[in-house]
Amino acid sequence: MSAAPEFKRSRFSIRVKLLLLISSLLAVALGSMIFLASYLFRRHSETLIQEYNLTLARLIGVKIESELRDMAMRTELLAAVAEGEGAGAARGRAYADRFFAANPGYIFVGVAEPAPDGFTLESALYNADFLRRAEVDAALIEKLLFDNRASLARAMSGAIVVQNLSPGFVTPALVIAAPRTEGADGALIALIDSAQLLRTFRSAGQTQIFDIFLVNDAGSIIAHSDPERAREGTAGEDMPIVKSLLESEADNRSLRYEHGDQSYLGSYQLINFGRLAVVSTVASDRAFEAVYEIQSQNLRIMLIVLALAFVCIYFFARTLTGPITRLVLATRQVEAGDYQLEIRAESRDEIGVLTNSFLHMARGLEEKERITAAFGKFVNPAIVNRARSGAIELGGETRNAAVLFTDLRNFTDMSERMAPHDVVGFLNEYFTEMVEAIHAENGVVDKFIGDAVMAHWGAIANTENDVRSAVNAALAMRRALFRLNAKLQAERGMRVSFGVGVNFGPVLAGQIGSARRLEYTVIGDTVNLASRIEYLNKHFGTDILISEYAWREVEGEFRVVQMPPIRIKGKQHPEVVYAVLGRMDDSTAPRSLTDLRAVAGIDYDLQRARKFIEASSDSLIDEGALTHADASNQK
Repeated sequence: MSAAPEFKRSRFSIRVKLLLLISSLLAVALGSMIFLASYLFRRHSETLIQEYNLTLARLIGVKIESELRDMAMRTELLAAVAEGEGAGAARGRAYADRFFAANPGYIFVGVAEPAPDGFTLESALYNADFLRRAEVDAALIEKLLFDNRASLARAMSGAIVVQNLSPGFVTPALVIAAPRTEGADGALIALIDSAQLLRTFRSAGQTQIFDIFLVNDAGSIIAHSDPERAREGTAGEDMPIVKSLLESEADNRSLRYEHGDQSYLGSYQLINFGRLAVVSTVASDRAFEAVYEIQSQNLRIMLIVLALAFVCIYFFARTLTGPITRLVLATRQVEAGDYQLEIRAESRDEIGVLTNSFLHMARGLEEKERITAAFGKFVNPAIVNRARSGAIELGGETRNAAVLFTDLRNFTDMSERMAPHDVVGFLNEYFTEMVEAIHAENGVVDKFIGDAVMAHWGAIANTENDVRSAVNAALAMRRALFRLNAKLQAERGMRVSFGVGVNFGPVLAGQIGSARRLEYTVIGDTVNLASRIEYLNKHFGTDILISEYAWREVEGEFRVVQMPPIRIKGKQHPEVVYAVLGRMDDSTAPRSLTDLRAVAGIDYDLQRARKFIEASSDSLIDEGALTHADASNQK
């Protein structure tokens, strides 16, 4: 099974993600709706405004055309009356005074005749009241007319000319030059106050928002709803809408255009008097002010909705993230082996179901751990773990393993002198020390056989060196026995000894038994020989013996004494075993068998040892070798 990838916790909690996700979705949804509605409303408003613009230009154009024609007709009538009076200049003057009194907007009326430099005034009538009131003399008017004679002279050719004379004059004014009717030569020229046209513009009632102005066929603004703009005599040729009306063959049009740094909506209507045009425009910012106000109001509402949604989501997220956070902490608690959880299901939704299931799982794990801990007292934990994972089946496999047997000496005699509960107490204490020494070296306790212990290394999982681990465990068992003897000596005045045998070689490791009752163990000649080697400690007066096969695996690491070759029943060839004194790097280890026997309290008698061997099924190859075992070289 491949290793699980390294887990990296997210920087953002579920609560933060939920808040960000839902708030973002709401913001995008509401924002899209607001801007789409604003866009459609703006387009619709633009259409309505352009329609109103064009209608306004048409209505004002009709009025302006009517007024201009009326002005031209009155001018023609005044000129005709004045000329008809002939020598009766006094009566002509009196008629002119009555005319100017009835039409105060007329400043000057005259008849012009063609001349090489443009025209000459054949007759001139002035509004005396206006001249007196405005403190203007006739010379200024004549100067303004002659300054514009180039354009006014076109009336001699049949054109109707309307020109703005406001610049340089005391009031906004325009001059109308039109050919005379009924075949008369020359042209009529009238200088008129623009106030009457301004009243017409203002009659539309929208001059606070819309700019309404009149342009001539040269693109000049001759009248404007703003008197100051009219007085300036601004040229309109650089305005896109004026350029459009000068270039277009259509008599009306609506368009959106940019002028300066401002966007405008505009419409124009041509009138049939001197190729004049009425233009109505409005700045986009003013036109769409309501649109922008509604959009701004909607955005404020969106922010309020988002704030309320954020608060609601925050408290709702707490109902989700709170139990989840407690589950995370409980998971870590279970992971650490603590199953005493203090969480409970606070809702009946999926979070509550998950919490309840987790509690059941934790209780199940706690029960399993209890069973495993109890089972581990009877079966090695390594075997328990394999059984839990389903890795144990009937059958076995051949593996190289180190096998250790240990047995108490004279335990039968000792138990006869002790009460049964004392025997059990002593064995429990003894086995605890022995098992701890084995487990410390990663060994597996296979079984207890009366007062004997069988353990092995490498059958389930290999260590770095299985034999080294087994011999280290044997030495640890020796030290534990020394401590136990010191205690027994102080409490009961007694001491015990043991024998340990270690062998290394192939074993059959696996489960023996039936499908309903299994025992994991190792069997084979290596196991049998380890048991026999443990028994040889009685022959040689030692406590730890290892086989030659084991010695080859740890040669140079431990201080050992080679014992005489011995023929063991069932083995074709004599076996050589080694008594372990200690580790090579342990300065406190015994230096000889004599030192070992003294430290371990082994009462060794050579003659008794020979009798043991003769009584057993084993036999020495060289009887004299046993005598010289103590004097042999250490390895």
